[in-house]
Amino acid sequence: MRVLIFTEGGSQIGLGHISRCSSLYDELENRGIEVEFIINSDIEQFEIIKDKQYKVVNWLTKNFLTNYINRDDYCIVDSYLAGEELYKIISDQAKKVLFIDDNARINFPEGIVVNPCLSTEAVRYPKNDTNCYLIGPKYIILRSPFVQVKREHINSQIKEVLITLGGSDIYNLTPSILTQLSSKPDITFNVVIGNAFENIKEIKSFGSKNVNFYENASAEEMKSIMLRSDFAITAAGQTIYELISTQTPFIPIKVIENQQNNILALKELDLVEETLEYNTPFFNEKLICEVEKIMVLKNRINLTKKYEKVIDGLGNKRIINALV
Repeated sequence: MRVLIFTEGGSQIGLGHISRCSSLYDELENRGIEVEFIINSDIEQFEIIKDKQYKVVNWLTKNFLTNYINRDDYCIVDSYLAGEELYKIISDQAKKVLFIDDNARINFPEGIVVNPCLSTEAVRYPKNDTNCYLIGPKYIILRSPFVQVKREHINSQIKEVLITLGGSDIYNLTPSILTQLSSKPDITFNVVIGNAFENIKEIKSFGSKNVNFYENASAEEMKSIMLRSDFAITAAGQTIYELISTQTPFIPIKVIENQQNNILALKELDLVEETLEYNTPFFNEKLICEVEKIMVLKNRINLTKKYEKVIDGLGNKRIINALV
């Protein structure tokens, strides 16, 4: 048995697809199943999957798919770039297919459709006989270090803050956030720099005794940083699930449109009051306001209690059980 994972990532679209698919890769590998990443990217090497089998190639062609996929292969597809025609080719070519989706982007061909989200109401799918839908918190994908984690202590005073804008900081927000928070010298800022960042030099110009930089942090390192941090400022993508799993209070920032459903679900579950968008008027002032609120101990305790009930950490297993 072989499972092929078709996905994408890079300097402009980040590494969210690769990160969540790496968790499914691990689950398959733990079961003794042969698995390979097929990645469409402008980057040749990825630290987050350096120990995995992967091929960087433009797979978005009929010729590649028909020649590479065998009739007894199982496939996972996580893409915003592939159109319906290519999805249909994969579905026809493979033995069984699982599609990861966030927003009902296309009409899916025969296969399993997984929407690993916080809300079952955010996206509506057509009912039919050719698709099986796995939707909601039960199917949230976590990297293995984040499964069933318990935060042991909540500091009364803020000591450390995590700043993480995903695999690529395409709008150069990290320097801006550090500038806004420079008036807090007693707090240590843990800044995570992703594989696809193009503004590393500018970010590191903020280097001082209270700013730590972590480049291409592994899942274990990220868990450690989160548990050490009293709260986080984060892009509203895949990282919010890991922050919830570690019960780390966070301020989410919508930096790309496909994060809108996450934002809506956070509001629906009463996990945030206000949400931030990188390009809205008075963004800096709103950010400082949210920082002041989350620094209040009572607010952080309330958030931590709410997070404990959201994700059970079994999503990876449920998804792979459905595929194989």
